[in-house]
Amino acid sequence: MHAELHVHPGPEALAAAVARRWATLAEEAIAEHGRFTVALSGGRTPRILYELLASPAWRDRLPWGQTELYLGDERCVPADHADSNARMVREALLDRLPHPPLFFPMVSDPMRPEQDAAHYASLLRERLGDAPIPTFDLILLGMGADGHFASLFPGTTALEDREAFALALREEQVGHRRISLGRRVIAAARRRIVMVTGADKRAALAEALHEPGSLLPIARLQRQASLEWHVDQAAYPAKPAAGV
Repeated sequence: MHAELHVHPGPEALAAAVARRWATLAEEAIAEHGRFTVALSGGRTPRILYELLASPAWRDRLPWGQTELYLGDERCVPADHADSNARMVREALLDRLPHPPLFFPMVSDPMRPEQDAAHYASLLRERLGDAPIPTFDLILLGMGADGHFASLFPGTTALEDREAFALALREEQVGHRRISLGRRVIAAARRRIVMVTGADKRAALAEALHEPGSLLPIARLQRQASLEWHVDQAAYPAKPAAGV
């Protein structure tokens, strides 16, 4: 599949570029079908983006009333926990907007991840289910130093699942119990933007972009669906390979 690579000087420049893409994709989606649906990522770099989108320079330029926000993955923790992606989205974005968009967190009961995953899958079918697979206009993804995206980690059963729209993860290696969108839903989105910052991601990024047979989770996704990469200079300091 196609890989579109954009290298930025740092996280702030990366966030500004993705904000511009957000605005363009929102306009296109609303013109086509009346709303803009986005699955959000957690992490440091997305937080910079969300704070930018909520800033005075951006918030009044965006159609929040026709925007719906979801999560790509979440830790099974209370809504006020420091590791909660929903809490981060509220603090960085929603609480800073005069009229915030609809937002659908993943976790209602941290002790029942399977129940919450099933509920989220039903929610996606209900709100995004015109097609056989619920289809987001945009999914924002990060990438870990091990090449994982959302909560689909190397060697986990969730990564191999090709059917579930949302699923609970049991594997001990991922720390907190988690819920993640499945590969099927992520691959079906109209657009996937991957944001990568930091030198610790450099080796995984180089492998994903330049080794066709890589087994990294993000590389496997890239063979399944087109990715639009936005990376900073620390994560990818070399000159992009021709044709990437």
